[in-house]
Amino acid sequence: MSEQPGTALMVRGTLHGWYAVVYVSGEFCHDARLGARLRDAMAELPMPDPPHLILDLAGVIAWDNWAVGAVISSAKRVMASGGALIVAAAPADLLAYCQRIRLDRAIRFRETVEVAAEELRSGE
Repeated sequence: MSEQPGTALMVRGTLHGWYAVVYVSGEFCHDARLGARLRDAMAELPMPDPPHLILDLAGVIAWDNWAVGAVISSAKRVMASGGALIVAAAPADLLAYCQRIRLDRAIRFRETVEVAAEELRSGE
């Protein structure tokens, strides 16, 4: 079975001064190691202390419960260090699912990376 171009999971991180962004694109599913992939992307960055992280899901084309678990484990890791994590640009169906299970009460979801960065900057 060949993969269609653009569907393979890509995870990469970049540092933007006082905060980091981890970009996720492609199929964010079907893999018990999704949490480890996010953790590895965060570990490659010289994260500020405390860590401020935006998880950009704008490029996600498919997701499943492994993806939700990966988001939760990443948020726990960042928050345990006294930091903040905001999920940006989650696909509408993923956002609706997270709202249905009330995950949006524990993890902040914002429309764009820019909105998330401004919220981190203002300390809200």
